[in-house]
Amino acid sequence: MRKPLLAVVVLAFNVLASGADERLAKEFPLTLTVVESTVDDFNVDLATKIRGEQLGSAPPILVRVTGSINEESHWWIQCWREKLLAETNPCTQLAAGKYPARWVHNGELLQVAVVTVDGKLEWRFFDVIPKRQKDAPTMSDPLVQAPRYEFHFSMPEGRSPPEYPFLVHVYGAATLRLPSGVSIGQMHCTSTTYTQFTTTVSCINAGGRQLYKGYVILEAAVDGKHGWTISCDAKWKWSKCAALGPGFYPARWSNEKERQLSMVVVVDDQPKEVTFDAKHALLPDLEEPVPARPPD
Repeated sequence: MRKPLLAVVVLAFNVLASGADERLAKEFPLTLTVVESTVDDFNVDLATKIRGEQLGSAPPILVRVTGSINEESHWWIQCWREKLLAETNPCTQLAAGKYPARWVHNGELLQVAVVTVDGKLEWRFFDVIPKRQKDAPTMSDPLVQAPRYEFHFSMPEGRSPPEYPFLVHVYGAATLRLPSGVSIGQMHCTSTTYTQFTTTVSCINAGGRQLYKGYVILEAAVDGKHGWTISCDAKWKWSKCAALGPGFYPARWSNEKERQLSMVVVVDDQPKEVTFDAKHALLPDLEEPVPARPPD
């Protein structure tokens, strides 16, 4: 049985800064100050969560953090939980306190250093979403211009990291087996001739069976943006379509119309490309609108 997720306790920042781990303090130059964190499961009952886990889906659990980065509160800070049975990046609450942190990729992701209750140093990754109101960050803000860390991925032969500008975070992958038709059966016919003008033909169908094809739908965000439908159709046994485990994957558009996303995955210990159909839903803007102002 899987152990429950461990609670996270604050890692004393002054210990890191005092030289106990100078490398960590150097590589994580930002400070995330947590006031509180909350969990929202959107009132989904346990039975529904279990069914989703069995299908491969991630649970609808969101962790929100209230706090600041280097004493600036320009961002919403949150994370979605991955599929628990294959989780690679835990999404947990953070105790109040100060945490070493750094920007990742294009700055849409914040990597935070934490210590678990059993004393192990681990990471947490949070999406950071700029606020739109008067306290929105500006491009001239030194914090926005702070260095950004890039993951190091093994590339397929003949490919290089700059060719994969996108970072896809897969939370879960549902595998469906959909009916695609019926195979051709055999038809047996017999004929009986009564006269030169009359012949009766009787036919009986035999065989034929229901055919199925695999279909995979990824629950994922692209560069921190949700609302994507990323899927592939396994029409043939040799199709590369496959469910991906939770985690981060480099990706690129594989056609000019930006309808197919090629992601680098590891197959038999070798980096390979797998291509998915990708479509971004036109979601309503749920952010707080900019306040109206009186006429001049």
